[in-house]
Amino acid sequence: MKITFVSHSAKLGGAEISLCELVAGLKRLGAAEATVILPHGGPLAERLEGAGATVVRLSNYGWATIRPTRLPVLVMAALDVASVLRLSVRFARHRPDLVVTNSLINPSGALAARMVGVRHLWLVNEFGDLDHDYRFLLGLPRTLAAVGRLSFAILACSRAVGDRMKVYVPPEKVAFAYYAIAMEPGRSPAQASSGGRSLRLLLLGKKHEGKGQLEAVRALALVRRAGVDARLRLVGDVEPGFEGRLDDLCRELGVADAVESVGYSNDPAGEIDAADIVLMCSRAEGFGRVTVEAMRRVRPVVGARAGATTELLEASGGGVLYPPGDPSALADRIVELRDDPRKALGLAVAGSRWAADHCTPDGYVNAFLALARGRQAASGPCFPPTTRSSQRRSRRP
Repeated sequence: MKITFVSHSAKLGGAEISLCELVAGLKRLGAAEATVILPHGGPLAERLEGAGATVVRLSNYGWATIRPTRLPVLVMAALDVASVLRLSVRFARHRPDLVVTNSLINPSGALAARMVGVRHLWLVNEFGDLDHDYRFLLGLPRTLAAVGRLSFAILACSRAVGDRMKVYVPPEKVAFAYYAIAMEPGRSPAQASSGGRSLRLLLLGKKHEGKGQLEAVRALALVRRAGVDARLRLVGDVEPGFEGRLDDLCRELGVADAVESVGYSNDPAGEIDAADIVLMCSRAEGFGRVTVEAMRRVRPVVGARAGATTELLEASGGGVLYPPGDPSALADRIVELRDDPRKALGLAVAGSRWAADHCTPDGYVNAFLALARGRQAASGPCFPPTTRSSQRRSRRP
């Protein structure tokens, strides 16, 4: 197959890294020739080329923005029309067997594929509004309905995201498969750490309101107030203006010396290995690569009962959940695992085994190929069968 992927970004976020792993898997199996269209240059290009993809830079725009745009809607629509025309010319010239869009943000590839009569599949990696605060020019219901109309199939990254799509899209079009997490298994905490030191907490991800760093800092203050010598490491790029809020809160709560905030890391495994407990405080994670990466490295996770974090931790037994937005409950879960190392190790080992079975490169690639070839898989750990109850189309978002 000749497959053209359209990415809304050339950065190295979770959806982009998963795209690299999918391209590498297709190459390894000899299943497809992959071309990836990026809107601009960036670190994603080099990684995709290393995975065996042909990378093309072609400006394209989207129908969503994180903040209310200053550009009039008509100007944004004009940019979208221009990008659709550019992509349709390319598709008409090269005639891919399939076009795949890798985010809800950008409809250009889907619209261009429709114009030239090429099949289109949509990879939905996020909720959109709940996790990233996207504002869609058409509004959320019309946007998600359009995703369904423009695609013969939709592959969501979790059951939670898939169920959200089914509110607006015919359920038979929606499948889900957990991402491949191409990370080597780690060592258990008992082997990796030594006694007589601070409890090391890690929150790995872009620093902004929705990821829960402020909540983690408040929980840390409560943990330390309970007499536990704990430290928190925050790793990831920061949204403009958010670092100041973090610093102010740390000073206000008296934990500035116990919080270390650093930028993006190219070594998530190393960051996780240096931690005793990994936190997932996102208010609505569409998948949660960090959750599964922590499992792969045999670390227990304390996660917010929201989005896909709930299904990952309940299915795997790899951690404990707390009510989102409740730093007191988060602190209680942290102290609970600190006081019961046997339980913490049991969670970590269970999560490691589950991730090894359910988040494999071959599992994700085969699930994708089943859809791409028009054969929806009936079963499999990374592509579970859809239950009758989950197929009911709720009218509630």
